[in-house]
Amino acid sequence: MGMELNQSDILNPMKVLNDWMKEVSNDGKQPNPNCFSIATTNREGSSNARMVLCKEIDIEDGYIVFYTNYNSTKAIELDYQSECSGVFHWDNYGYQVRIKGFALKSPRDESDDYFLSRSLGSQVAAWASEQSNSIGNRKDLEKQFDATLKKFNIKQKQLMENDQKLPRPPFWGGYRIWIHEIEIWLNQNDRFHDRLLFQRDLSLKDGRYISTKGWIKKRLQP
Repeated sequence: MGMELNQSDILNPMKVLNDWMKEVSNDGKQPNPNCFSIATTNREGSSNARMVLCKEIDIEDGYIVFYTNYNSTKAIELDYQSECSGVFHWDNYGYQVRIKGFALKSPRDESDDYFLSRSLGSQVAAWASEQSNSIGNRKDLEKQFDATLKKFNIKQKQLMENDQKLPRPPFWGGYRIWIHEIEIWLNQNDRFHDRLLFQRDLSLKDGRYISTKGWIKKRLQP
């Protein structure tokens, strides 16, 4: 992007998000370059934020994908209030992207395919964990993991060999966050940063969001 954000050159902000993530990923210097925060809201109106991993960016339709346990706190809150917000921040590069959007569960085949791509150990962990629920101690948690190994007749050495695949748990899968607002932020000297805000209207149709208008953009003061 150079040293400034050229407002006239950026037609789709999702491409900027994708390009920045690729740049950071290819550089190999930052762990989990696809990590971003997601904030959700509960029935009492309180917000919860945590870090998750972005596993896909759809530039044309304008959504990102992450995966989680559908019984987790974040999933329960997204079922109640689908609108959520998030932040990608790559401090060493001076890049930040803020998003707002609506979360919908990913198609089953998409979640199935991603689950199959995970390591056997990660698949076992997904089955074993009742995410967000309390547990007495770490030993009890490890017992749940061992019980899952026994359930699927998996030996410890197979975890290292990674030569077996499990079916996706029905309580685990993806979410697509369909973005209706995205802010691209580029660090500048003297904290006189570049900020471009993009907004669009979305309409829910047949289990997906359709953009009723293109992106409308404006420059924000730092």
